[in-house]
Amino acid sequence: MKKSLLVVAGILIFVLFTSAGGIITRNSSNDLKLAPCYHSKVGTDNALLEITKNDGVGVSGILIQQHFAKDSSFGTFKGKFLNNQITATYSFYSEGQLTDREVVFSKSGKTLDSEGYKYLETKDCSKVTYSQGLSLIPVSTKLPLHLFPKLRITAPDPTEFTFMKHSPIAITQLMFQTSKGEWVGLINYYLWDINDWQDIYNPNEAPDFGYEKWSDDKTVLTVSGPQDCIYEDKGDCSAVTEISELMYLSESYLKNS
Repeated sequence: MKKSLLVVAGILIFVLFTSAGGIITRNSSNDLKLAPCYHSKVGTDNALLEITKNDGVGVSGILIQQHFAKDSSFGTFKGKFLNNQITATYSFYSEGQLTDREVVFSKSGKTLDSEGYKYLETKDCSKVTYSQGLSLIPVSTKLPLHLFPKLRITAPDPTEFTFMKHSPIAITQLMFQTSKGEWVGLINYYLWDINDWQDIYNPNEAPDFGYEKWSDDKTVLTVSGPQDCIYEDKGDCSAVTEISELMYLSESYLKNS
């Protein structure tokens, strides 16, 4: 009789415990771990998810969604990783406005799926690049995707430049936001008529308007930017170094299709 009562009591305790949410189904053993970085590319669009905190259930990090032809967004997310799924609140900026919305990422093996994007594990978020259009210049350049929120393309005032003989067809400038929140001009891109460039270029002199990085049968793209960091903040210097390394690679430039 006592044994029967103990069994019944055990069953009641189990029922009460489970009905109160005492048992949580965690992630399967194969999918338990999240990588620190995931990258997705769909056409010319990119998304980067960096996990900065993960205690097994609670998870938070940075999410960047870079779109070539529509509004991009960037911000932070915070939520839970349960049943091989991240459910989080994404607080992001788009067109200067701060917004919150729910995002869900389903994990399968080494991938995360969300809103049509398949995110693949990536060892280092800082090594992922994206193609940035250069406004009126029909060429794109590679830039570090994790720095996307700190970069901006503008068309500078032509009167700020002095051209002795020929003027470029177009000028585009890459702006960089420092740790102090200031936007500063970092790189200038010049598109020249090929005949004008050949007329003013002197291989025996330091180039006034940068180095030639791309050309076709009609035009030449030259690029000028920093060679040394002038900022006190180490994070700013690290970012500028990353950008400069890509700036001087000719393979960083491709003509827009």
